[in-house]
Amino acid sequence: MIIAALALGLLAFVLVLRVLRAEAVARNIVSTAQQSIQVITNPDLSDLDKERHVRRASLSLFGSFLKIAGIGVASVAATAAVLWGGAEAGLYTLEAAMAVAVSRPFLLGSTIAAIAVWIVLDRIGGKAPAVETTGEVPYGPMEQALHNFAFASPTRQKRLGSLETRLFRKRLDPEAAARPVFITSLPRAGTTIMLNALADVPEFASATYKHMPFTLSPLLWSKLGPLFQKTAASGERAHGDGLQVSGESPEAFEEMLWMAFWPERYRKDRIDTWDAADFDPAFAEYFRTHMAKVVATKPGATRYVSKNNANIARLPLIDAICPDATVVIPVRDPRAQVASLMRQHARFLDLHAREPFGRRYMEGVGHFEFGAALRPIAFGGHEADPANAGYADFWLRYWINAYEHVLSTAGPSAVFVDHDAFCTAPEDHLPLLAEAVGARDARDLSALAPMFHAPSVPPQLEGADPHLLAQARDLHDTLCRRALAPAASYPVKEALA
Repeated sequence: MIIAALALGLLAFVLVLRVLRAEAVARNIVSTAQQSIQVITNPDLSDLDKERHVRRASLSLFGSFLKIAGIGVASVAATAAVLWGGAEAGLYTLEAAMAVAVSRPFLLGSTIAAIAVWIVLDRIGGKAPAVETTGEVPYGPMEQALHNFAFASPTRQKRLGSLETRLFRKRLDPEAAARPVFITSLPRAGTTIMLNALADVPEFASATYKHMPFTLSPLLWSKLGPLFQKTAASGERAHGDGLQVSGESPEAFEEMLWMAFWPERYRKDRIDTWDAADFDPAFAEYFRTHMAKVVATKPGATRYVSKNNANIARLPLIDAICPDATVVIPVRDPRAQVASLMRQHARFLDLHAREPFGRRYMEGVGHFEFGAALRPIAFGGHEADPANAGYADFWLRYWINAYEHVLSTAGPSAVFVDHDAFCTAPEDHLPLLAEAVGARDARDLSALAPMFHAPSVPPQLEGADPHLLAQARDLHDTLCRRALAPAASYPVKEALA
């Protein structure tokens, strides 16, 4: 009889929590707290604006805590009423009921039962868990709060990474940082599909979504992350380009390391470039150790591969840090690339206006390429005004400045790839890429030819300056002449003008 009464009391406890919307109040507390973190860490807001927001948030949190406390009292009171009623009816004594209630078996069983009842009630009510998106993969409120905590302090990330190095030193093989492959170019040049291909080869390991948000501690977070995060289901990324991502998908998170060591390079309206004179032994050691950690997360892998679009801003420094590296630089028809850049910029402007966490996420992982997070790299000292990013000429000039900078700074480690020719005949180009990166077995890459599809006809850029188009055409031809090419020649590309 005591067990039955306790079970009825547990049901009453859960029902009161649901009737009084405890979950909604808890979500509001988490949401308010994470918004406050975003505001506090936003460099674009003044201290006065931050103070005003924190004051309002404090009042909101105080009210929410009173609500949640009241709901808790009501739930406990409902349970107590059930137990008291049974005792008054002479079915048992309160002392006996309490002795059972605080026993270890009942506490464990009641916890599991309460979770099961909550899930059953959700399904009966047809309620699906609320999911808010980050802009690339879905994260709920608690996970968003965790990301905001991680993004708020790059110094904390560095220290956690150093702690991980001490904890896992025996698992780290310095040889795993040898002969890394860095994939880099302006966005929308084919860097993602190139990363997906190389990361699919057994010998290469890349950072993945499951390493978020503590990407500088991939080994430690692989142990702790599952306790806090749900397994990310596969779905199309926010770019709307058909590429599917999941927790196991490779992604570009390397920039978080550069931000942690060189915060002064990331200005409000631009990102400055690096050169070989910026060589820092402490960073070089940390970077190579980080590469070895990433390799250690993939059984059987022996080499590191990354995609990082911003690495074209620091090619001489990468050569100095990793003289044994291969830097793969895909080059795409500028008309197609500029059109894609413009679409993505508009898409992310809309996303960031609707979902503030989307912008915070992109800035936190170092993706400053689009939307409200746009901070153009100052290639060659040229500062591009983000206010003009809605026009084709902005992106054409940016494209020209970027690849002129690449041509002037790329060293012997650079391997240029004609993206359009590559996708047209991947079976011819993949063996060349395998040779260029020193792949252990060229057949592993050649088998991935079905991943690539011939590009569509490049669009015309309405309103674009013909002189900029002609300059981009000439520069593109120069880049393609340096690209990997099979013995067979391809038709001459149509003029850009």
